[in-house]
This record gives sequence, C-alpha cells and structure tokens, in this order.
Amino acid sequence: LNQKLPELPATPAAAAAAAPSPTGSASGLPAGTRDALLVAREALELGALLAVRAADTPAFERHVSQLKSYYTDCGALLPASERQWPILGLNLLRLLAQNRIAEFHTELELVPPELMHTNVYIKFPAQLEQHIMEGSYNRVLVAKNESVYEQEGMYFMDMLVDTVREEIAECSEKAYVSIGASELQSLLMLADETELAQYAEQRGWRVSGGVVTFGDGEPKLLALPATQLIAETLAYAKELERIV
Repeated sequence: LNQKLPELPATPAAAAAAAPSPTGSASGLPAGTRDALLVAREALELGALLAVRAADTPAFERHVSQLKSYYTDCGALLPASERQWPILGLNLLRLLAQNRIAEFHTELELVPPELMHTNVYIKFPAQLEQHIMEGSYNRVLVAKNESVYEQEGMYFMDMLVDTVREEIAECSEKAYVSIGASELQSLLMLADETELAQYAEQRGWRVSGGVVTFGDGEPKLLALPATQLIAETLAYAKELERIV
C-alpha cells in the first residue's frame, strides 16, 4: 500500500544472502534453531516480493505456501515479521485477480477477526472483493488509478482489472445482442475508442456506427432440459415424502 516495502535484492540468491545475521535466542528454542528459522523466513519473504517484481506468479505462490508454516506453526516462537501482512495481503489480491474466490474466502477466514477492519493490507483486498460482488466495477478501477498499492501490488491490480473486464465481457455477450460503444467502453473500463476497437477485435465483436454487436447478432435461444428437470423434481418430491 502507500507504506513502502523495503528495497529488494536483485536475485533470489541475493535475497537469501540479505537475510539478517542470527542474534539472540527465544525461550523454548535453541539459539541455532531460532536463528535458522529467522534466516529462512527472511529469505522466503524477500523471495516472495522479488517474485512479484519479476511478474512470476507461480514463484510467489510457492513462497507464500512455505511462509505460512513460519507464520502459523512457528508464530509463537519467533518475533512477528513486519512483512507478514503485506505479503498475505498480496496473496489475497492474487487470488482475487485469478478469480479464485473460494480460496480467497478460505484464506480470509484464517485472518484474526480484529485485523479484518484495522489492517490496511487485509482490508483493501476484502473491500475490492465486496465491490466486485456488488457489481461496483468502477471502484476497482478507481483503486488502481489512485495507486493504493506500491509496485508490488500494481502487478496484481492489473491482473484484477483484466479479470473483471473478462467477466463483464462474458456477461455482456450473454445479456445483449448489441450495445452502444460508449456504454460498453465505460463498462469495460477502457480508456478510449481505440482500446475498445482492439478489445472487440480480440473477442470477435463487430463495431459499426457507434454500436458493438456480439457474435452473429442473432438472439440465442437456450434449450431447457425439460425431461431432466421433470425427473429431478419428481425425485425431490419423493425424498420429501419420505422425510415427512
């Protein structure tokens, strides 16, 4: 977010080398074990942030998966990390951008309730998900344009805008035969008519006279599986009779 993350090394090897020197000890753990855990956690955190800057989403996902053990299993034995919530917030934003909503909510459930509305790194992706569910897509674009995130988050914000745009495009194709170009441009959060024309060409739409036509322009009639619906309804009725 607007709070800047620390400067990152140039390579994963440098990330591991940049881990802090082992110092001190914690109750319940030998000094060497604690130091090794701290170094490993630091290296994984730097690797996760470096993966985002390198636009390597799979690498970021792997690093976060490994970090969860340090944040949960070792959470009571190690000092809190200032990078924990920024990284977990980025992970929530990644899941949202990839349209993995079920996993997004699973991860959100693991966040302590008191942090849901107070921690800015968790609150922001949660609010974005709410905007998307409400259909307030313009708020997603506003959040991106206001640069709420620094460099690391902007990569996932770009992915999120693309994901939302694809959802709107698919819904528009199913809901309309044609629509005004200016209205569709606003819906898709595109900057100008040139971007709309390029996007329309990618999806096989026709743009003419200020109107965008989807597919062949003919209304599509959806066939209802009547026989299947009747059979399922009768089966449900029989089950209800047994219950009663």
